[in-house]
Amino acid sequence: MLLGTGLQDYPPGRSAALALRLRTGRAPVPPTVLVHSIRGAMHLHRAGDLAALAAALRVEDGRELSRQATGAFAAELAADGVAFGAALDEVAAAMREAVSDGRSLTKGQLSGVVSPQVGRRFVPWCAGCECAHVQDLLFRLATLQAGLVIEVDGASSGGFRYRPAEVGSSGGVSVDAVGGRAELVRGFLAAFGPARPAQLASWLGWTPAAARSVWESVADELHAVAIDGDEYWTHAEHLELLRTAPAAEGVRLLPPYDPLTELADRPFLVPDAARRKAVWRAAANPGVLLVDGEIAGVWRQRRARDLLTVRVEPFAALPARRRRAAETDAATIADHAGASDVELVFA
Repeated sequence: MLLGTGLQDYPPGRSAALALRLRTGRAPVPPTVLVHSIRGAMHLHRAGDLAALAAALRVEDGRELSRQATGAFAAELAADGVAFGAALDEVAAAMREAVSDGRSLTKGQLSGVVSPQVGRRFVPWCAGCECAHVQDLLFRLATLQAGLVIEVDGASSGGFRYRPAEVGSSGGVSVDAVGGRAELVRGFLAAFGPARPAQLASWLGWTPAAARSVWESVADELHAVAIDGDEYWTHAEHLELLRTAPAAEGVRLLPPYDPLTELADRPFLVPDAARRKAVWRAAANPGVLLVDGEIAGVWRQRRARDLLTVRVEPFAALPARRRRAAETDAATIADHAGASDVELVFA
């Protein structure tokens, strides 16, 4: 289900596969690929979904993108009469040409080849890099349109490269944008519903109006539900599952940028404002401690040679038996990181 919407991977190689492994007990089963998809962020997807994903996420009018996602760039393009879809096409074509020999390139290498080949309007000056290059969100979104996937050099280093997707990895099926977007909403609700259109907008990095138009394409398939007096929607096919779902039990450690936290109604999931600030940081989010389905703390890891220390900071005192229940997930986290030993510490 989660692969239907993708699992965010940040830092590269560290969170998506771990999120699946903690849930299923095993690494992702191929064929899966890492691409820039939702909001241009790295996500792990099924390889066969790439064609539908590219169609669904192709934005023709830059004004559909939220200001937070793109800054002034997309709106300025639109004001100048330049379609964002045309910008995607031009940058994607240059990217395909850059890797036409099958080689893999770092982001810097690919940008260095592509930036001189496209219109200057798409290559603003970047004060941070002290050079002009393809605007960052445009670059990332174009990699999906170009059929590029990401190879992580190593979970510990965080380095990565772009290469062409394997021939046939997209499933060979042509998908129109309308159908692809409707399927994206269905997948979103399957994994994260009940939800509201505003949450879909936040997830996609689109304006509320753009997200609402996509939401309306499946409106006749949705069912309203009340949660604490507020109205949310779920797909009609999931209604019975909501009614019969058992109460969550147990203690779990979920990684940073886990789907549970990334697409949550944050005030609903963590009502206390101080605790929300501990879970969702401006950068480098921690992992979360889950106790009987509730976020009950955060955790971070530190590596020293072959020892991985998992330090948990609960929001309230935990009985010893509850702390011991986290040992299994801590061992999985250490094994995923390549450490031979683990130390679980509760602050």
